[in-house]
Amino acid sequence: MFLSYRKVWRIISWIKNFAKQFQHPVGFWGHVAGNIMALGTGPRNTWTLSFLDIQEDDRVLEIGYGPGIGIHQCSQMIQQGKVTGIDHSNTMYKQAMRRNRKAIREGKVELQISAIEDLPISDEPFDKIYAVNSVMFWSDQQATFRKLYSLLKPGGTIATTYQPLYKGATKEDAVNYAEKLSTILQQAGFTEVSTELKEFKPVAAVCIVARRN
Repeated sequence: MFLSYRKVWRIISWIKNFAKQFQHPVGFWGHVAGNIMALGTGPRNTWTLSFLDIQEDDRVLEIGYGPGIGIHQCSQMIQQGKVTGIDHSNTMYKQAMRRNRKAIREGKVELQISAIEDLPISDEPFDKIYAVNSVMFWSDQQATFRKLYSLLKPGGTIATTYQPLYKGATKEDAVNYAEKLSTILQQAGFTEVSTELKEFKPVAAVCIVARRN
């Protein structure tokens, strides 16, 4: 039995609208998207954090914490330090709060609903900053990386992971995107910029690591 054109169009429209939930999760379907992200983002977060050499007293910032998997992993690495996460989705804030309630009570984790552009410059800069599959949603990457440079301590490290998840994406797409981000990081003032590559399903991911002098 064939579907009518109208039904097919409705299905396509629903799929497109649901895909947007991975950029800015909202409401019930946002919670569903968050649960899907939670199933797949753990290995990417573990890999990203491995380049940061997290110390027990580090102050760490995650941009776009989503369901809070990376926040949870990072909080296990610190004792006297603190992990701050920012995300512009209230839906993801609720999921991440539930997942990290113990570390929040202990004062090891602070979650905020905020865009990176709105995060104030602190008198206590961060030792480490990382982002996992959020960089492609930043409206002005050059301005954002300049902001992150100012939020990072001299000698601090930033790690930015990107895995292209759109239909037809290839390893070459990830590598090309890494080259673009490396140039932007250098223009923002970062040094020792390097790119790591790892095979994930369904496609490879890149992590661009850099330091502030």
